[in-house]
Amino acid sequence: MSERLAHVPNFDLPVRRANGFLALARAYSPPDAWPDDLAEIFESAFIPLGGEVRDRGIELISSLNRSGATPEELAPVHARLFIGPFDMQAPPWASLYLDPEKQLMGETSRYAAKAYAEAGLGPVTGPTDAPDHVTHELEFMYFLAFREGETGDVEWRQRQARFWREHLGAWLPQMAALAKQASGESPFYRSLAELTLAFCRWLEEENFEASQH
Repeated sequence: MSERLAHVPNFDLPVRRANGFLALARAYSPPDAWPDDLAEIFESAFIPLGGEVRDRGIELISSLNRSGATPEELAPVHARLFIGPFDMQAPPWASLYLDPEKQLMGETSRYAAKAYAEAGLGPVTGPTDAPDHVTHELEFMYFLAFREGETGDVEWRQRQARFWREHLGAWLPQMAALAKQASGESPFYRSLAELTLAFCRWLEEENFEASQH
């Protein structure tokens, strides 16, 4: 999937959604995989949205400049929240929220993989290769929003609305709430969780499903 911020004229809301999804995908990646311009990505994605999202974005950017916020220092917190192996406190896979048996690579994972394939994307690869990992699902929503802004085709908006309603929107707020609760003394991950919840509310308020027909 493309990794550039969207800058498509005339389709402002799709661009804003795309940039928000991409920024969150980067933030939930392991800290040693963060791009050097992460703060600039946050600024471009969240400040233009205004309101609560802007405020939480400012807090997240500020947290990157605090002591204890280097990738090396945040890696153990990321592992405790999202990797485990013994006490993973905010599991980053949809299956552990939506699958009755909480089984990876089951029906929930297959739903995500099928959605990617139907949008023309190949199988996911890498260290987080379960298709329903939060970074993959956020990148997928970025791709759909980017394509909506690029083409103006309502099909891409419909795909976003369906995937959000049936899948990502049904579990991302739960994961963020767990991460907030378990963030401990980490201002970065507490701010990231609060920003994620604010962005989810912004999406619901924007009600992009209402214009899909």
